[in-house]
Amino acid sequence: MGIKNLPVIDLTGSPRERGRAHGEALRQPIAEVRGRWRASLAARFGVHPDVFIATLLAENHFVDATRRSTPELLEEIEGIAEGSGRPHAETLAFQFMDEEWWFGTKRFGPAAQPLNRCSLIASRAAQGQSPILAQNMDLRAYHDGGQAVLRIIDDRAGDRAPSATILTICGMVALCGANDLGLGVAVNTLWQLPSSSEGLPVACVVRGLLTQRNLTEAARWIAKTAHASGQHYMLGDADGFASFEASGKAVRRVSWDAAAPNFIHTNHPISSEGSARHLPAEENSRGRYQMLCELAGAKTLEVAQVQSALADRSGPHPISVRPADGDDAGMMTFASIIMELKRPPAIMIAAGPPCSNPYRKIAG
Repeated sequence: MGIKNLPVIDLTGSPRERGRAHGEALRQPIAEVRGRWRASLAARFGVHPDVFIATLLAENHFVDATRRSTPELLEEIEGIAEGSGRPHAETLAFQFMDEEWWFGTKRFGPAAQPLNRCSLIASRAAQGQSPILAQNMDLRAYHDGGQAVLRIIDDRAGDRAPSATILTICGMVALCGANDLGLGVAVNTLWQLPSSSEGLPVACVVRGLLTQRNLTEAARWIAKTAHASGQHYMLGDADGFASFEASGKAVRRVSWDAAAPNFIHTNHPISSEGSARHLPAEENSRGRYQMLCELAGAKTLEVAQVQSALADRSGPHPISVRPADGDDAGMMTFASIIMELKRPPAIMIAAGPPCSNPYRKIAG
């Protein structure tokens, strides 16, 4: 589980050039992951993967939303398809990971297990230290072997976007990350919240956020953006944090007690929308939430303490997830990321469950 040699790809030039370089550099793992993904589509939704892909693209307006809010990403995705030698429609649909689940469940059924994983920690700056934003990114195990880091460097003339270091799946534009101005983004799915075929997919939201120059700009941008999927976004920089639970209907800011040094989020809403309901499928999420609250304690955390919490496997609902731990369609901790939010940020990534994969310094 996990990979020893995490690829780190520097991407420069136009969006299409960046995408093409991404696709060429990771052509083999892209082909391998896509093959497993296509098999999973057929198994989960009972249709040929090409039928699923065509229907997903035809019956939703994700491309239109991307064109409105993050247009350069469409060129980058075209470049990924060209560089990897994979079909454009397949490459486009692969970006819509969170959207795939709720659309497939509604359109094809029977209801698939919700993506009930991902564990997030934010810790305010201790004396003489930077704030920390960290998470375990838990995905279906067929993604394993596709771990990659993209370093997006906008070297074009004119008003440049900040450079960004992004954890992702090979062939996908983003999972989470931070830009060189110290703005970090971490995410976890909220499958309980309403979705929208008109909204911007999660991966594109992450990339849009990382073009912002500070927390204030990012908070303003996310609040005005129409969202496709229920998702929690934790934004942070050297000056603080902002937490948002977004859905196809609303974007709600989640309060953080000023006296609390740490903030925890898993996969159930904790804002007013939906927080009062306790659904049976939330048992794992609520168990991990309670465990992380206990592990984090009442003091600001150092990096080593965050590492320890994210690697924890005690109790019935482990934070560091191996494929055999549950029945969520073979979920596992695909990667774990720890970001110290300074300029530029310091970033560490474990390419697999951190209980059995070491963290590697990627930036800072």
